[in-house]
Amino acid sequence: MLAAGFQAREYQKKIAEVARAANTLVVLPTGLGKTMIAVMVASEVLDASPTSKAVVLAPTRPLVLQHFQSFKKNLDLPETSFAVLTGTVDPGTRELLWLKSRVIFATPQTVYNDLRHGRVSMKEVGLAVFDEAHRSVRDYTYTKLAEAYRELADHPLILGLTASPGSSRARLDEIRKSLFIEKIEARTEESEDVREYVERTDIEAIKVKVPAEYYDVTLRLREVFNEKVKRLVSGGFLRDNRVSKKALLEARATISSRLAAARAHGGPSGYIFGAIFSQAQAVVVLHALEMIETQGAPSLDRYLKRLKDKEDKGKATSALIKDPRWLRIEEESEKLRALEHPKVGVLVEVVGEQLAKNPESKVIAFTQYRDTIEDIVKALGRSGVSAQRFVGQSDREGSEGMDQETQAAALERFRKGDFRVLVSSSIGEEGLHVPDVDLVIFYEAVPSEIRFIQRRGRTGRTTQGRVVILLAEGTVDEAYYYTTLRKQNRMHELVGRADQRPPRRRAKNPTLLDFA
Repeated sequence: MLAAGFQAREYQKKIAEVARAANTLVVLPTGLGKTMIAVMVASEVLDASPTSKAVVLAPTRPLVLQHFQSFKKNLDLPETSFAVLTGTVDPGTRELLWLKSRVIFATPQTVYNDLRHGRVSMKEVGLAVFDEAHRSVRDYTYTKLAEAYRELADHPLILGLTASPGSSRARLDEIRKSLFIEKIEARTEESEDVREYVERTDIEAIKVKVPAEYYDVTLRLREVFNEKVKRLVSGGFLRDNRVSKKALLEARATISSRLAAARAHGGPSGYIFGAIFSQAQAVVVLHALEMIETQGAPSLDRYLKRLKDKEDKGKATSALIKDPRWLRIEEESEKLRALEHPKVGVLVEVVGEQLAKNPESKVIAFTQYRDTIEDIVKALGRSGVSAQRFVGQSDREGSEGMDQETQAAALERFRKGDFRVLVSSSIGEEGLHVPDVDLVIFYEAVPSEIRFIQRRGRTGRTTQGRVVILLAEGTVDEAYYYTTLRKQNRMHELVGRADQRPPRRRAKNPTLLDFA
């Protein structure tokens, strides 16, 4: 069933052997062939029964198409055995393709919807592959689909694939329970059986001074922010004044539960409504702070203008933007809007040095914000470097989205070398295969070890790689960077021990059978 010339590495064979016998989560660094392990397991499952099917799931259509090409190339099956099912294919055609095909590639939402409407059957599916398995938490469709598959298939077998399941035991346990995982096969770059296949990736953090001209605006924003936080602390909704965005979002849940309790028991609730205002305003102010410190005054100015022009601001934001201190911040921000963050110049310099060493280099620059993407593309263009943006489908921050066909075309042009730098939002972090990227630049640090590993994994796949992370000195950039490094180390320790302890089975929830 494997195509002629298919060659597997020894660790891939070992992992595939385990995965053929039990529900398995494979944790393997990017570029070390997780997909090939899935191909090997699928080959054995399909060989064992002429009526069995394999379903390969991925969260986005570009990833689905990528898997389709990989499996088609590496399995010796007629072309009609393979089918791609996404929301762009009409339901009637999907139903027919499901019946005729043996290897099906789809987004989880599509399969789950078809399952609910009786268009497809899981009965003969002998293998379900869940790519980017770290998404199998909370209410993501993977969790519902895995439960339905386990309930409805004659001989269910689950294979989860990820480069980074996360650094907390609770999250890993949740993934294991959601996918009914029995075995974890984990490797790091230092694992003995993969070390020879790993290309070295050099990681360099460059600290960049925030312009002195930003100081007054930053100070005014901190004054407003500290006032909101102090109110939340005094009300018992926050523990202390050192507050992250995550802590603020969690505070909202605390406020909501206390409000529900007050209403249920007829207790005082006026101060709780005040806390709702303070929490919502604190989130807005903290975002503004991050914009000026890590992205720059031009990005802050655009954010403040969009906030002002937004029709459905909500009462808390409407009150905030009428605050005389906020109006002063808007005025100062507008005066600074031409003063870009020094990170932009550093990024252009780093790219220039890379292209001077190797004019054929491919570079990916990651940033979280559309405004910054546009600024970087323009700055690179002014310096004579060809660059193109890569963003998601929705329109955001005054920037037009890219549909999936446009995304695929941009990636193909990048692979061919039509331009040197792909400037990407988070859409480019997850799973997309772009060979031989020489340099990856983080315009800002990210607070998630999963995203850190995914960004870093775009380079060092087939040749030595380099990662440069730009950190605005004395800002959240530095806190995120060091926190993420600790989380990454903790994740490696966690997955190394995880297979030694069985996951706690979750209570049985209502299934599709109950629904029927």
